[in-house]
Amino acid sequence: MFLIVINFFEIVAAIVGTIYITKCREDNFSRYFVCFLWFSAFVDIVFGWLPTLIYYTEQFSFLKETIFSNNQWAYNAFDLINFSFYLLFFINFIDSYKIKKIGVYILIGYVITSLLNLVLSGNFFETPMIYNLILGTLLLILFIIYYYYQILQSEQILDFYKTITFYVSVGALVFHIIVNPVFIYGEYYNNEKSPEFVQIYRIILTTANIFMYSCYTIGFIVCLRKNKSY
Repeated sequence: MFLIVINFFEIVAAIVGTIYITKCREDNFSRYFVCFLWFSAFVDIVFGWLPTLIYYTEQFSFLKETIFSNNQWAYNAFDLINFSFYLLFFINFIDSYKIKKIGVYILIGYVITSLLNLVLSGNFFETPMIYNLILGTLLLILFIIYYYYQILQSEQILDFYKTITFYVSVGALVFHIIVNPVFIYGEYYNNEKSPEFVQIYRIILTTANIFMYSCYTIGFIVCLRKNKSY
């Protein structure tokens, strides 16, 4: 049930985003963002449901002894792609060439160290990569805060709510601040140890996803109306 709700909101955001970029002449990164939404939906639908299908259906039962019976490895790889994209997205909207250059170096450093962590940790297929989550979250918060600072220092403050970047920043910031700490803490629990915590975690995860994808959907609609008014 939780996954169905999440899939619904992320597909709606991707559809509305597709309508937006087909009707408006937007920058390339806004188009890349919509492609990323479709990619995220694909990952959640395929790897989110696959373990359940393997466990409960005979058609997929032949995959029980394979890596596909556990989707942790898929989400470990996706987390790296996810943070790398968001960091690159906000680096693109930094006006200062010096800060943008530093941001690129930071991103490269994050990708290299995260890849090394995935390869050398020995837990790629079993547990979340805590280092990747913590560092990715901190860097994302840092870049979004700088993006807000940049808005306050420019004329963008007059119509900041009319850019899709603002809605992406709000959705991504709130989601990662809320979900990742709970996700890291939840690694030490399961249905056997604390079914109550697992239930609360699912509610938090679902609510955070609804908020994030709703922000994206609202942003596309607002910006679409803004372009039509022109």
